[in-house]
Amino acid sequence: MKLHNHIATLLGTALFAALALGGQALHARPAESLPVKGIVKDSSGAPVIGATVIVKGTTTGTAAGTDGGFQLNVPATGTLTVSSIGYQTADIPVGGRTFLEITLEQSDNMLEAVVAVGYGTLAKKDITGSVASISGNDLLKAMDPNVTESLNGRIGGVLITKSSNRPGAGMNIEIRGKSSLTGSNDPLYVVDGVPSYNGISYLNAADIESLEVLKDASSTAIYGSRGANGVVIVTTKGANRKEGFTVDYNGYVGVKVATDIPDMIGNKGNGMEYFDYRTLLWKRKYGEGSLSRPDFLTDKEKMRIRNGEFYDWLRELSSSSLVTEHNITGSGGTEKTSYTMGLGYQLNDGFIGKESYERYTVNIGLEHRISKKFTLGIRNYIAVSKTDHGSNDALLNAYLIPPIVSPYDTDGSYLFNCQPNSSKVNPFVQVENNIRETEAFFANVVGFLEYKPVDGLSIKTQAAMQYNSSLYGEWVGTMTQQNSGVNAPSASRNEDRSQTMVWDNIVSYNKTFNDIHRINATAVFSMQQDTYKGSAANVENIPYESLWHAIGTAEDIKNLSSYYYETKMMSAVLRLNYSFKDKYVVTLTGRYDGTSRLAKGNRWGFMPSAAVAWQMKNEKFLKEVEWIDNLRPRLSYGKSGKEGHLRHDITWQRLDQSRYSFGDKGVNGFGLGGSRADKDLRWEMSSELNFGLDFGFFGNRLAGTVELYDKQTKDLILNRKVSSLNGYEEFSQNIGRVQNRGVEVTLNTVNVNKKGFRWTTDLTFSLNRNAIKDLWGDKKDDLANRWFIGQPIGVYYDLKQLGIWQQDEAEQAAKYGASPGHIKIWDKDDNGTIDENDFTILGSRNPDYTIGMTNTFYYKNFDLSIFIYSKIGGLYNDEFQYMFTAWDNEHWNKLDVPYWTPENRNDKWPAVGAQSYNTQVLGQVKGTFLKIKHITLGYTLPEAFAKKLRMRSARAFLSVQNPFTFSDYLGSDPEIIGENVYSQMSLYPMTFSFGLNLKF
Repeated sequence: MKLHNHIATLLGTALFAALALGGQALHARPAESLPVKGIVKDSSGAPVIGATVIVKGTTTGTAAGTDGGFQLNVPATGTLTVSSIGYQTADIPVGGRTFLEITLEQSDNMLEAVVAVGYGTLAKKDITGSVASISGNDLLKAMDPNVTESLNGRIGGVLITKSSNRPGAGMNIEIRGKSSLTGSNDPLYVVDGVPSYNGISYLNAADIESLEVLKDASSTAIYGSRGANGVVIVTTKGANRKEGFTVDYNGYVGVKVATDIPDMIGNKGNGMEYFDYRTLLWKRKYGEGSLSRPDFLTDKEKMRIRNGEFYDWLRELSSSSLVTEHNITGSGGTEKTSYTMGLGYQLNDGFIGKESYERYTVNIGLEHRISKKFTLGIRNYIAVSKTDHGSNDALLNAYLIPPIVSPYDTDGSYLFNCQPNSSKVNPFVQVENNIRETEAFFANVVGFLEYKPVDGLSIKTQAAMQYNSSLYGEWVGTMTQQNSGVNAPSASRNEDRSQTMVWDNIVSYNKTFNDIHRINATAVFSMQQDTYKGSAANVENIPYESLWHAIGTAEDIKNLSSYYYETKMMSAVLRLNYSFKDKYVVTLTGRYDGTSRLAKGNRWGFMPSAAVAWQMKNEKFLKEVEWIDNLRPRLSYGKSGKEGHLRHDITWQRLDQSRYSFGDKGVNGFGLGGSRADKDLRWEMSSELNFGLDFGFFGNRLAGTVELYDKQTKDLILNRKVSSLNGYEEFSQNIGRVQNRGVEVTLNTVNVNKKGFRWTTDLTFSLNRNAIKDLWGDKKDDLANRWFIGQPIGVYYDLKQLGIWQQDEAEQAAKYGASPGHIKIWDKDDNGTIDENDFTILGSRNPDYTIGMTNTFYYKNFDLSIFIYSKIGGLYNDEFQYMFTAWDNEHWNKLDVPYWTPENRNDKWPAVGAQSYNTQVLGQVKGTFLKIKHITLGYTLPEAFAKKLRMRSARAFLSVQNPFTFSDYLGSDPEIIGENVYSQMSLYPMTFSFGLNLKF
């Protein structure tokens, strides 16, 4: 054995030696068995890494190593079943042999894989619409605290936007662009058959079997009036039919550190830079004599400058933190009963104060086969979480307070107002006195009974409930920015609950006739009821330090409210998938929905779709072309709607409440609101044409998909303004149209596959072009809402900066009341005045395109994975960059950028103290970035050593997340440009982790 093999084995053994004490689950050796070794290769002689080798008729098995080798105890007369994605499954009789050399032939097994498509599953080769799938194992490897973020760059056409990098922060999913002007663009989420809009942030990646995204209208039409924004289907790990008992552990422990901290003037101990900046600022704003004013510098600030004592507020306030996750899954069963149970724990601490996210999850799946025809099963998923959102503006204050200020008093205690000439409170005090927490509970409970009277026919009834509750509390103590150190504490408490009840009755028929005709038909009758309720209270002048738990003791109640409403839906669905000779596939889908959200006469709607696919590889003229493994064009068209974002009472005339003084007390009055109800409202409807091409070449070493789509959304619900002389000021109306066109490319390549070494690449590319086609039926723009015909939703409409006025342009600048060093604005109408007529469309937040790429390398027992994500284009109005470059407050700090001087004639940043007009243009930020998101190095213990430690397999890994970011953005993270600086400002985390994947 070579030296490096000895070293690798010794290292691996050392990593897992401590686990030997805990691993007691020995696999029993079958009677009269032989220790069989072997190697699994493809037709070219390259090892088939990870091939599954199972003793036929049992659950005993193993996986081929990175050299294709395996070792297994097998009955002398037994048979091995060997399989791997992309290869034909082979049954190999042992025949008393102790060494087997097994060759697997290439096949279309990738097309045989089964994916969820709504109310059932289909083989990939029978899918005619645009459906993307990602396995739970890939989600687990991503190691993202929020599983939603793992979809970015891994599924084409899906764009994830984060509100903040604080633990537990919210995320939004857009599938194929925005299609609603005023409503939600979130997709429908279906977790184990339960449709809702609650998202998937509560899910544990270790509990997910697979996640599918339905993107085109042909695929989403199965969900009818709720599918226009796309559908995310999540299948959690349920009971699987295998005997025996197995335990899987997946977990890691990591340390987070803040990276890419914005460069403020005078940070990192360079406080004299800030002193020079303030001196120049005061001279230009107030004149040379202002430097002798007592408010220019306090005595303590002068002393600190003399002594060279400077404070780096951002780095001192932030601290490294812990992130850890642990998941244990047990599964097994008998001939009649199968079960799975998973327990998960996650802790993700933040950088500032008490920020943290903590979650516990329980996943239970149970299936009992009462007889050959009847099966009973349940799936239960429970998640309990607590989020500490941290102080609203402690981090903001740390940016603003300059390095010549100290947080400490002379006795070493924290000062409340550490900068007397400024209103900013010491952030170390703020984090202790501004507390914001959310406690959430989620439960998804599904039970079903399935009856199979004859082969191929299934009749299934399924009842499900999803319950989601959250309690948000905020405490603002006296010693906070809001209460200025003098006002009594205030608090708020908000409670929200939602409950979804679904009853689905599903009849499916799956049969192949004469090896030519294959039919998969599904009929569904569904009923759903959603209940929403909650309350809110906001109080001031609380006498005790009681957080939000004793708001009844407050002197002033500022707000008290509650709500309750129900919505109902009834649906009938039919889907027919027909395949002829494995060449031609047709899918027809129709759904008829009725919703209580709309008025009588408009409650019911029919949403149809049709799609075709042609497996050209199976035609005679391509069958003998060896380098083509798959060539499959698809075409689909369908309609789907948007019911979920309709307000439950949108067609009802609402009453507004007013308070009046009557005598010596107040009374409530009710009257018609300012918005008139419209009984003719319908849900927004999208129609979409999709062309797809699936391909595989050179033994599927180059495989992928190309999608082209054109989605039109009409009957947009908009509020039309009218004269108050009508008795109301606005009313909702179905009018307007939005278009989304795009291209999506997915590539999977095997770049190198030689003995002991394998390199694969997975690439996604997405491009979407969004445009408003009509608004009020007159093809005219709506300037007040910044809606323009032919332009995307959410454009950036503002003045355009041409640069900075230079010294040789002094005469021209004077015409606009400016001078050298001031911001130079484009005079669009060239009339010598900068006003609202000079506003123009500068761009939109929509990226030009996004790219995601994963490169994975295998060498012997080592694996290395690198994930890269890039977003190109997009223009943002960033409050952070505007605030810290445009604001010239004489006591606050700014970003350290090359501000204009006669010597440094930059063309972006004005001179220090230059009282420029229209400084909002400094917040214009391009959204382009490239990130190396994950680098993971793993080592899998040789199977023989794993068995000595009483394990089926064992892998250790080291991972770093967010190690490198390439961007021109001045803030911490270009993925969260535009975050709310007053309540969600955050720092960008880089995480170093060590983890284990163990199977017993």
